[in-house]
Amino acid sequence: MANTVRSSLKNIGRQVTAETSGHQILFDEPVSSKGTDAAPNPVQYLLAALNGCLTITAQALAEKRGVKLTKFDLNTTGVTERFPDHSSKVTQIKVKFDVQSDLASGDQQHFIDDVLVRCTVHNSLDKEIEYQFEY
Repeated sequence: MANTVRSSLKNIGRQVTAETSGHQILFDEPVSSKGTDAAPNPVQYLLAALNGCLTITAQALAEKRGVKLTKFDLNTTGVTERFPDHSSKVTQIKVKFDVQSDLASGDQQHFIDDVLVRCTVHNSLDKEIEYQFEY
């Protein structure tokens, strides 16, 4: 399966519009980075994509296994490091899980581990990123 995204510079601050499958997305940067703070920045979308993929994967896996998943909330923080050559990279991602289900505690942790193995976005990110998972 291939996904295609088209993006265009808006020439307003740092704003960029993107379109995929008929959906419009706006990117921007904070005012301190010469943006207009009209939308999340690309790193925030990256973290949101991770959260979205983990949650959708959990929903699908719970349905497949007959698990009653009543809550699957994530709070994710990413640390971006800037280098002397002015490049930057997300070097650490911390995901805090707040999950309620009909599984026993140990089974629930195993379920979350299975979600991590199956999540496309998580699997696609650089393996050099340091991850911290809190259950």
